Amino acid sequence: MVCVLSASFLLAWLGGVIWSDRFLPTQFLSWIPTFTVLPFVAVSAWTARTRPGTGAWILIGATLIGWIALVERPWRPGGEPTDGLRLLQWTMSHDKSDRIAHAEYIIGEDADITVLTHGYGVRGTEEIRAWLGKGHSPYKLGFFTILTRLPVRQLQSVGSSNDVHARFIEIDTTQQLGRPLRILAVDLPSTITRSRWEIAVQLKGWVEKRTTGPIDLVLGDFNMRRGSAAMRHAFPELLHAWDLAGRGWAATWSRGLPVYRIDHVLVASWLHVVDCTTSDPGIGRHRTQRVILSGSPEDP
Repeated sequence: MVCVLSASFLLAWLGGVIWSDRFLPTQFLSWIPTFTVLPFVAVSAWTARTRPGTGAWILIGATLIGWIALVERPWRPGGEPTDGLRLLQWTMSHDKSDRIAHAEYIIGEDADITVLTHGYGVRGTEEIRAWLGKGHSPYKLGFFTILTRLPVRQLQSVGSSNDVHARFIEIDTTQQLGRPLRILAVDLPSTITRSRWEIAVQLKGWVEKRTTGPIDLVLGDFNMRRGSAAMRHAFPELLHAWDLAGRGWAATWSRGLPVYRIDHVLVASWLHVVDCTTSDPGIGRHRTQRVILSGSPEDP
């Protein structure tokens, strides 16, 4: 009975890996963390009635551990880099009554570009305005707040419908990256019964119709897992910053016990990701994403 239950759970996990969130039933399965399968496999190996059965379950367990270590890689070592364009993303879907604490964290990160989702109130604090300096003000763009001292060339609404929100930001990073940076900020639904594939199709359609030129970087709260089929469908040419230069703990939610990475930064191939980390701001439900970028003026 234990082996049957374990095999069923293993097949459910495998279905989530293979079909991801292409379909609603497998979307639910894709949220099964790999580490939760291991106890079932261990118990099955312990209770198997035959030596071949025990060996098979041990092999399955070793394969799962290898999958976690080599494919998912939830944690990566690395040193702290210093050079490059620093970008911070924070999903602030929580109580922000303590505006000063939020502002102090943002100032402490001191990013060149900060993109906040639901950053209401925080952007108006005297601390933030003083940090930005004379002649610079926060930019409000729908649900998003942009904090930067770099020249902002364009702000544009890409779409807002049924809890799907996308905004386009172009910032002059010619001095730092060799060309302007074209950013798409997204905030996507968290409702578990919403088809992630349908959301991705809608988002991709918006981007193709309502933006001119390629998107260099996408960031925000996707409410999709890293490697999601829906996310790859929406942005097939972009790469995940964590896959390129991840360091430390990968998951962003929930902040107190981070199991899932639902906040993401995707980048174009011309961008060199020097570093990609997550950080506990000590407030709210999401860890922040910190990315350091570099580029070359010779890039096409």
